[in-house]
Amino acid sequence: MISSNPRRRRTLLASAVLAVATLFAGVAPAVQAAPEARSDVFIRDNGSDYGYEASSGSLYSSPDIRVCFSATILCATDDPIVQGGNAFIHVTLNRPGPYGDAYEKGNLQVWYTKQGTVAQWPNQWNYIGSKLDVDVPYGTKTVVIPWKVPIGSHFCLLARWLSPTDLPTEGVSTSLNTRNNNNIAWHNVNAVPFKIKVPVIRPIVFGWHGPDPTAVGDIVFTQPGRPFTGPGRITIDLGPDLAARWRAGGAKGEGVERVGETELAIVNPQRARISGLAFKAGEQIDARLSFTAGAEAAGGQYTVHVTQVDQRGEEVGGVEYRLAAERQ
Repeated sequence: MISSNPRRRRTLLASAVLAVATLFAGVAPAVQAAPEARSDVFIRDNGSDYGYEASSGSLYSSPDIRVCFSATILCATDDPIVQGGNAFIHVTLNRPGPYGDAYEKGNLQVWYTKQGTVAQWPNQWNYIGSKLDVDVPYGTKTVVIPWKVPIGSHFCLLARWLSPTDLPTEGVSTSLNTRNNNNIAWHNVNAVPFKIKVPVIRPIVFGWHGPDPTAVGDIVFTQPGRPFTGPGRITIDLGPDLAARWRAGGAKGEGVERVGETELAIVNPQRARISGLAFKAGEQIDARLSFTAGAEAAGGQYTVHVTQVDQRGEEVGGVEYRLAAERQ
């Protein structure tokens, strides 16, 4: 299990951590610096994140990671990427964090996985690329990494900042790694352009990525701001496997309505929940979301959060969907 305050463990675990980081990042082994000599570059988990570990609030839609069509212009929100096309991942690095202000160069890595609420580290993540020997001044610096977008799904992104005196402590849980390390950030944001009365399908995976062999949890739908449900319709097709698990758990839920053998409609725009889903460690179970805009949705912009929580109600991960009318 990862410590709730990784900074306290870094001196004792420096040798092991540095060996692993060297394997993945090309960071030369070094003697771990005293706290006052450490650099501390951080990537925000959310808009209220100032680099303290463990972070609080949302952890899966980092505002410091954006996917843009341009390498030189930072887009205001993620551009709707095209599978098989070219995109550019902009990562904003912040210095100093609360644990040290020494100057040091480091390496930035970006990884991707299937769009979903969970993924075990590192075996369910795929490497995109790195920028080496990055110099971060006081304030912020945005680093751009090109990406040839794979064909086959939609994707989540993970950014990792690595330097000899600012290394993460990591286990298999992506959410714990992100929560407990201010130099790891998760960006599960999907831009959804819509046309009136034309369903837009988005694949999503659910599962369990923690160290425990099994887990039971819920899927929660929230719609901050103007809700899409009403002017539009959201359904989720759980698929035969996940639907069977839901029925085995008592088919519990709130704010949802069954509209097919495996399909549920989200009828409460404030909060909807599909409860009692059981998963084994390392599983990723496929499902599909459908967004259909009605005529009243024209001209609006909407945000939908699909969040997985464990049986204690703690956030495991999620995806943020940003819906707007397709540009003509």
